[in-house]
Amino acid sequence: MDTRCTGVFEDQYSRSVGTIVRAQSHYFYDTVRQIIGTSVIPRNETFTVGDYGCHDGSSSKDIVEHLLGALRKLHGEDITVHIIYEDGINNDYNALVKNVSRNGRESGNQKVFVSMCPTSFYRQCLPDDTFNIVLCFWSAHFLPRAVSYKDSLSKFPDGSRSECDAVADLASEAWQRFLLIRANEIKSGGCMLLVVPAEDTERRYGESSVHLQKLWVAMTTVWRLLRDMQHVTQREYEAANYSGYYRSEDELRAPFLDEDSPVVKAGLRIESLLIQHERIHIMSQRRKEETGNTENLTSSIPKFVSAVRSWTEYMFRQALSSRSSESRRDLINSFYDLLVEYIKQQDMYTSGWDNIIAYIVIMKK
Repeated sequence: MDTRCTGVFEDQYSRSVGTIVRAQSHYFYDTVRQIIGTSVIPRNETFTVGDYGCHDGSSSKDIVEHLLGALRKLHGEDITVHIIYEDGINNDYNALVKNVSRNGRESGNQKVFVSMCPTSFYRQCLPDDTFNIVLCFWSAHFLPRAVSYKDSLSKFPDGSRSECDAVADLASEAWQRFLLIRANEIKSGGCMLLVVPAEDTERRYGESSVHLQKLWVAMTTVWRLLRDMQHVTQREYEAANYSGYYRSEDELRAPFLDEDSPVVKAGLRIESLLIQHERIHIMSQRRKEETGNTENLTSSIPKFVSAVRSWTEYMFRQALSSRSSESRRDLINSFYDLLVEYIKQQDMYTSGWDNIIAYIVIMKK
């Protein structure tokens, strides 16, 4: 089951979420230069890049351009580059083609080739030893199948202990499977760069424990309101679940700790792992306002919710799948309208609204 961003509001991803993730990808610029600078690329060999969970290609745009520039600077304009974009079968590949065409032949560079791979990244997508570099931004937290929380949209705020344990077990197995498959596809000496929403259970790095902690409280509260008003049935209420899992630092590191683990035996090592708390987009807008930007916090909240809708709408579409398309659309619109009003009543400067992000560099021996 593909749960990565699908729905009416996909364009919001490129304009908002994509912009945020592109800025986060700059964290890897020095790593990319170092890897390219120390790579031995035989004459006439193609340098191959994978973008896993690519959505419309907007998230990786900046780092792909940076990577191409570094390759040309060190290895000349004639180096051949193949960029392979992977996502689920339900992805909007028309949007992807439009966004990435500038990195291909339409840019006038005949040495850059672009391909699409509509295959779940929980299966092997390309032959062994294909990639020099794999990118995966804001996608590796999605699980291979639907999960179930009876009274909560996600683990937080009100997943039961048994539900959370079951999903944690699935996430552990999925993380190892994802890593082992990529270990096959990455060449020796290659690497994987990941930006992953995470959990800071022990609050080592900030005041929040869960990525967008208060957003999940707000969304669950509004979804319950629709149920209590009998706009949503109990079955529909329980069917809306977020099939993503925010791993802690310990969970992210777990497959790499034992020399006898399959992941370590496959040659993968964590080169670096950094977890940071970052203000959400509307906080950034507020800072701009304080320096002269006319947009205020209240007016930017609908934009924030539109961005959230781009990666959460699928939950409600599948929960309401037995309804007519008109009924489903109207109810989903009502949900996000109510969410805007709910968030406007909150203190956006208290803890719980920040992003918790893990930046991970994984090398293959």
